[in-house]
Amino acid sequence: MMLDRMEGNAELKTSVQQMLATRRLTHSVLLVGEAGLGTGFAARCIAADYLYPAGGAAAEALLRGECCRAVAKAGKRDSGTVETGIVREAISVSGMGSGGKYLVGQVTAMRSEIFNTSLSAEGRAVLLYHVERMNEESANALLKVMEEPPEGVLFLLTADSLASVLPTIRSRCVSFAVAPVSPADCTRYCTAQGVDKKTAALYSELFDGHIGTVLAVARDEGRAAQVEKALELARAAAARDSYTAAVLLAAYEKDKAAAAALLTDFRAVAAAGLRSSPRAPVQGTQARQAVRLADAALQRLGAQVNPKVVLTVFAAKLRTL
Repeated sequence: MMLDRMEGNAELKTSVQQMLATRRLTHSVLLVGEAGLGTGFAARCIAADYLYPAGGAAAEALLRGECCRAVAKAGKRDSGTVETGIVREAISVSGMGSGGKYLVGQVTAMRSEIFNTSLSAEGRAVLLYHVERMNEESANALLKVMEEPPEGVLFLLTADSLASVLPTIRSRCVSFAVAPVSPADCTRYCTAQGVDKKTAALYSELFDGHIGTVLAVARDEGRAAQVEKALELARAAAARDSYTAAVLLAAYEKDKAAAAALLTDFRAVAAAGLRSSPRAPVQGTQARQAVRLADAALQRLGAQVNPKVVLTVFAAKLRTL
């Protein structure tokens, strides 16, 4: 089964596979896990096993995300449509509004599609990524179809945390937690996916077995360069070198999104130090204080404080670690 390709999470896989084998799987499944754990991949695996129990080319395409996609334009409620993909029995929905928020047009387009078409004897699958980004309007549009879904439709939802999902959505799903694997298992899995073993080992330690994050960083030169900057910043923190940190951060003073991304990776490196990872430049008490400084800076950026001010204060406080 495709779900066997998911690393770890034996209890989740066993439960879902048993329900699929007996055709007792509920019509709405919510997969919960931190960003980078592979909740989206898990959802696609379940969808592939539901639609194509024998596997095959369509199942492989679905794992790659080559399915139909619900899209819409911000501010235009009637602009929603479903773009045809290689796998016509599956529809994906990801927020397209500001900050990745769902647009109600996307949900209504998906809803119309699954009510008006039936393309497979096995049914349809709808993949809704990061449903914590739904507002009340888009959630209400989804509830209308989740309460009385067409025969054979399986909804697979993902979220970073259970508490962030609207209660009206949460109550209609059976929920499963997606857990990280050990750094050693993460290294082995990512190496099997073509990542250099040394690189896989480094990122698996820094990102604590978050397979999706490790693969994303390893496959994106820009993302890898950002992690190297985070490591450089962590080395400056370990040395209480505010000057070097300030010079590095100066390049991010006019780009709040880039600054937040760098600080998020810096926080991950510091958290690795809390776990006593030898690959993290900061350790122990320094690592704990570094995590707190990163959290405070990220909170201030989220509150629309000027990035230059936030980064200047952050660099200055590294002297106190």
